[in-house]
Amino acid sequence: MGGPNYSRVHYWRNRLAILATILLTCAAPGAQALDAKKEKNAAGVQAADVYDVIERARKALAAEQYAEAGKAIDSVLQMPAFAELPGSDQFRVFMIAAFAAQGAQDYLGAHEFLSIATEFPDATANAWRMRVSLATFVDDWTDAGSALTTLAKRWPDALAKLDDHTVARIAAKMHDNPKLAADRLELLKALFSARFTYRWDTQPSALWRDLALDALQRKDLARAREIQQRITSALTLVSMRADRRYDELLRAEPKAFDVAAAANAECRRLRRVVDDHPRDLDPVVQYLYALFIVGGYKEMLTLTDKVLARNSAATTDKPVFDDVADQLNWIYDLRAQALMRLGRWNEGLSVQKAGREQRETSSDKVSQAINLGFTFNAMGRPDDALKSLEGIDWANSLSGYGRMQLQQVRLRANLQLGKRAEAEEIYAYLREHRADAPDAWLDTLLDWGETDEAAAQYIESLRDPEKRADALYKAQNFRESPQLPKVAAEHARWQAFLARPDVAAAIREVGRREKQPVYYFLE
Repeated sequence: MGGPNYSRVHYWRNRLAILATILLTCAAPGAQALDAKKEKNAAGVQAADVYDVIERARKALAAEQYAEAGKAIDSVLQMPAFAELPGSDQFRVFMIAAFAAQGAQDYLGAHEFLSIATEFPDATANAWRMRVSLATFVDDWTDAGSALTTLAKRWPDALAKLDDHTVARIAAKMHDNPKLAADRLELLKALFSARFTYRWDTQPSALWRDLALDALQRKDLARAREIQQRITSALTLVSMRADRRYDELLRAEPKAFDVAAAANAECRRLRRVVDDHPRDLDPVVQYLYALFIVGGYKEMLTLTDKVLARNSAATTDKPVFDDVADQLNWIYDLRAQALMRLGRWNEGLSVQKAGREQRETSSDKVSQAINLGFTFNAMGRPDDALKSLEGIDWANSLSGYGRMQLQQVRLRANLQLGKRAEAEEIYAYLREHRADAPDAWLDTLLDWGETDEAAAQYIESLRDPEKRADALYKAQNFRESPQLPKVAAEHARWQAFLARPDVAAAIREVGRREKQPVYYFLE
């Protein structure tokens, strides 16, 4: 695993202060334990000696002296008397150890200590939720899934305190590992039973889609119909309609597969959420995505106008939105996308530039720069595409997926500039890291002219049960809007690719292509 991502480290430093406060309130041994100074355990060591060291560790942790707290806890764990302590006190020791390791940025150690602590009956939902988050931080997806399943079964209400991205990422990472298929299914069942939703009561439709498929494969249509009732995403319904594996459910519930109705219903629901939460930008962003799908571009412009005007009129000490650092850049991005979908290319580009300038105050330092690079390439301005990437911290600001996106911008720019040597170097990187972003790699193969290899990869995805839904989704015919010449050429190239006899036959083998009443968008 590479060095920690800056935003993830920043996240854990903030959480440390909050969670350690909770721990320090309960970590000190009770009065009875402290009064046991004259008592000795079976090994002949005074119990008070152990508690004195625990208290020293607790105070060091409170003072943010993490190394000292860690050393004290190491001493405690080596003392024979530790094994004689009540389980509740052993639990607190391991919790202090976890916080001390976390404070010292030893996240693997923190996860190990927390894994031990949560096996004690004293472990609360907070401790298990922390275990989930730490497991994702150290990329232990087996434990992350197991801990999340435990949380869903024991404390379903506690799921609401988890970040949506955490749950979605765990499910996605488990999906990518065939060995975790059974564990992932158990997780989805636990989440469904817990009536889990993302923030703003948004259903995780893609997760329920996989759960419905399991029911169909077990010949349990009644269960599949029950699950179907919670699938509200129009785009998820598109992928299901295209996939023959869901045909029995489609025949049983035809009205539930009305894509246009689902898309419009989601717009109405999110409009109400926006009205009910005037200080939150996140529901505004979600609503803009929903409008994007149905082509509500003019309403997107009206709404983003209001948001940007309110934000501009606010002062630093009195912001009008509580989550502006996390969401404002997406307001700019979606406004730009709406303008360009209306054919207002230069206006959209100006908004994207303004969005990129927000990164100094944004928690996202790279997305808008990469999006701007793609736009410049589409407009035939490769030099500007490369300039848009300047200042990105390759080592700390990008995930593997983000690096692939950045390299894709660079590849397209260098191909336009005729810099073959630079392009070949970038192409080699994209090939080596293709597993980080298979879709970007498929686009790269088409950009490079490797059509046969692209077809082989796409057909392999269609035949892979775990990748089929996404592959079929990309084969659908969506509503069209104005396109720049280069984008139109890419779209025509994609349509020709799908019409290849081998590709078309592979699609018919497992699914179908339909004309969809919504616009293309990736969930």
